[in-house]
Amino acid sequence: MSDNKKSINKDKIPAFIITDEDARLRRDIYRSDIEKLELFVEMIRRNNLFKTAKITHKKA
Repeated sequence: MSDNKKSINKDKIPAFIITDEDARLRRDIYRSDIEKLELFVEMIRRNNLFKTAKITHKKA
């Protein structure tokens, strides 16, 4: 019974998670330039958000 709890149901794993690094790189290589630019801009915005975030609660 404990084995059933530890097994991962593959139906519940989101489609955007790719476990194979080579497959992810192959997919990203063939993206259009505008898609690459949009991902880059999103990355910059997210990084800026993390830099300006303030920690309001910290565990001791």
